[in-house]
Amino acid sequence: MLTLKEVSLRKGKRTYLDEASFTAEAGRITAIVGTRSAGRTELVRIIMGLIAADEGTVELEDFELDFGDRQNFGYLPAERGGYPNMRVLDQIVYLARLHGITLGAAERNALTLLGHLELADRGYAPLKNLSGAEVARVDIAATLAADPDVVVIDDAFAGLDAASLRLVTALLRAHASSGAPVILATDDWEAAQTFADDVIILSQGRVTASGSVEKLLGAPHYRIETTDTEAAASALRTRTGISDVREGSTVSFRADDAKTAAAAVAELKSVKNFESVRPTLAEQYKEAL
Repeated sequence: MLTLKEVSLRKGKRTYLDEASFTAEAGRITAIVGTRSAGRTELVRIIMGLIAADEGTVELEDFELDFGDRQNFGYLPAERGGYPNMRVLDQIVYLARLHGITLGAAERNALTLLGHLELADRGYAPLKNLSGAEVARVDIAATLAADPDVVVIDDAFAGLDAASLRLVTALLRAHASSGAPVILATDDWEAAQTFADDVIILSQGRVTASGSVEKLLGAPHYRIETTDTEAAASALRTRTGISDVREGSTVSFRADDAKTAAAAVAELKSVKNFESVRPTLAEQYKEAL
């Protein structure tokens, strides 16, 4: 696991990070979600040791990381690069070799990754001949080619079309399953909710919420359509296990469990529709940032 403890970063009068703490568990995908001014990129660069925090620590398996301890981290910055005239396979192998693995291992990994990303037939083409989405897949292949202990990707879903997103997230999931923490920094709330196991919500340099996606989504709300919303709301407020009853064009409420909700609704009159609804992470948290 990778752990940040009370990491702060300031420059002049501006505070980029303010005692940010969280843990990215091994074997899980952790998304850091926030606007571009939230401090996401600064946090990623501190994780990678590219800039030093004013306070706080970055630890891997309870060992505080120092300069040079990130040799086998896979990192993809928001500012994508690449060598347009270099062949795709050569580029992935070259970048993998920078991590110290052998030429043979780098070539085998590159070919395997290109196969998983449905780019096996593009390995000997120059990068400039690929589409934008294909280049984005190559970036992921290069990030994973040295079989990194930790993966850190800034602006994680940039440039990926629907097909590429499916292939890339499956590959990242497989790598996480091997026991590595995978950290994705993004402002794409929907993708974070869909593909991450855990989410860190960052606002103005502070971690405002964190936990598994299921925990952050919370229990579902229930909603009913009825011809008499006032009577329905009044009746629900008297029921044990029912809370947060809200009345408008429909009636919404929370319940201890689905059975309690169904039993309460069964006793109401003139119910036209009954459904469970769960606000997205964006609906629950984005407006508060």
